[in-house]
Amino acid sequence: MRLRPWRQWTVRTRIVVSVVSIAAVALVAANIIGVLLLNSYLIERVNQQLRGGGPRPPAVNPSATGFPTPSASSFPTRRGENEGFNPGPQYEGYFISKTGQVQAIGTPLLPPKLLGSLEQHAADGRPFTVKGAKNDWRVRVFKVYNERHEELGYGVRAISLADVEATRDQMIQYSSGVSVALLILVGFATAALVRVGLAPLTRMEEAAADIAGGNLSRRIDDADAHTESGRLGIALNTMMTRIEGAVDESAASQRRLRQFLADAAHELRTPLTSVQGFAELYRRGGAPPGPALDEAMECIDAEVSRMRLLVNDLLILARLDEERPLQQHPVDLLAVAADSVRDAHVRVPTRFVQLAALDEGSVTFEPVTVEGDETRLRQVVANLVSNALQHTTEDTRVVVRVGRAGPPKMLPIATVGAPLPEGVPLGAIEVSDSGPGMQPEDAVRVFERLYRAEGSRSRKTGGAGLGLSIVASIVQAHGGRVELWTAPGQGATFRVLLPALEMPDFSDEDEDYAEDADESDETRATGFRGNSEVR
Repeated sequence: MRLRPWRQWTVRTRIVVSVVSIAAVALVAANIIGVLLLNSYLIERVNQQLRGGGPRPPAVNPSATGFPTPSASSFPTRRGENEGFNPGPQYEGYFISKTGQVQAIGTPLLPPKLLGSLEQHAADGRPFTVKGAKNDWRVRVFKVYNERHEELGYGVRAISLADVEATRDQMIQYSSGVSVALLILVGFATAALVRVGLAPLTRMEEAAADIAGGNLSRRIDDADAHTESGRLGIALNTMMTRIEGAVDESAASQRRLRQFLADAAHELRTPLTSVQGFAELYRRGGAPPGPALDEAMECIDAEVSRMRLLVNDLLILARLDEERPLQQHPVDLLAVAADSVRDAHVRVPTRFVQLAALDEGSVTFEPVTVEGDETRLRQVVANLVSNALQHTTEDTRVVVRVGRAGPPKMLPIATVGAPLPEGVPLGAIEVSDSGPGMQPEDAVRVFERLYRAEGSRSRKTGGAGLGLSIVASIVQAHGGRVELWTAPGQGATFRVLLPALEMPDFSDEDEDYAEDADESDETRATGFRGNSEVR
């Protein structure tokens, strides 16, 4: 069976194998170091024995050996070689005279080459190891003196290392068995701990599979911010909340798109049906030349105008959605509002449209300049005025106010656009009417495309539902905000807020220029106030 590559192993298997491998290396290293330390300790104990006293001199037969018998002290030395020596049963002792004769205690084991280096080993004085037939021996060579401190020869002490080797081998066997048992226990313990540690990840895997099956509301319930897996679970919950919101928003957008297409198709189909009907009437001879044909042509022209207006509005929204750059330059909101009031009087001379200052206590208009596209801003005010005129009765009063905006007295019912930064001066154009107003559920949707509050598709009760959508898109493109206050029977007030430019400082100008400017402002104010009420 071919072993899989390491990167294809499961996390649990890799953790267990890694921990067991590290533990095995650590145990082997610990055992090796322990055995070496034990061996060194035992060898040192043998060395201490070799540095103690020597055995009593063996009985020497002068006739057999040919060299004199040493004194009563056993191999006397200058440094007290006989003090506290207890060699134990596995001991070999030798006396080698200057003439090279060897007298041994036990079975001689000295290799012949050792006899040639007695002087060197005696001068060194340190124990050394000699290989034996069955086991090693620890050997020490020293000089032997008589009572008159005359050098007699060399003494050799040898202690078998069989016990040391047996202890060392037994230590290796025991430590190896214990290490194997410990590694098995470490493996099982690591597997159990990893199973417990990876349990949250297992639950996340199950949750992810459930989410992949379509259950976007599934969450990780026991996510603890104090653990890595818990923080991962919290991150997954946050991600799934955003994904679920994005999916819901996408579904809602798809529904709005389908509704938008259906409404747009209906708006286009109605005039097309009328045009087709009048054309069919003419083809069948139902509209002969004369008043009947003229009426049919007028109806066809009116329906074509409706289609042109709808198509133009849709084109404007499409261009705004593309976020094409606007033609930015300073725009006087007072001039824009005044022109919109004048145009409304030209279009509907029977309606009451008034131009006023945003501050009702002010007797003059406050000049307000913003950075923006003048054509688009004129369209905003025109759409708001047209919306007020179209959805109110003939005796309803419409007021267009201009000025610098302050904090609102009450929260609006509906808003479109991002919150404006604090500390930035704001210019405002406000269009209010005293008409029937709107229900709150209609007010929050009034800026949607092709939405009409009365739910009717008749052109007699409202337009195509694109005017306020265009207003919201243009204002948002300028970085502004639209607010709506309304209630049933209390009319409606639309306020457009735009970042305003700082007012010029005339304090350093000469006095004549200031007087001319004051006179000009007074003339403009008087003119606007005198003609602000248009019927």
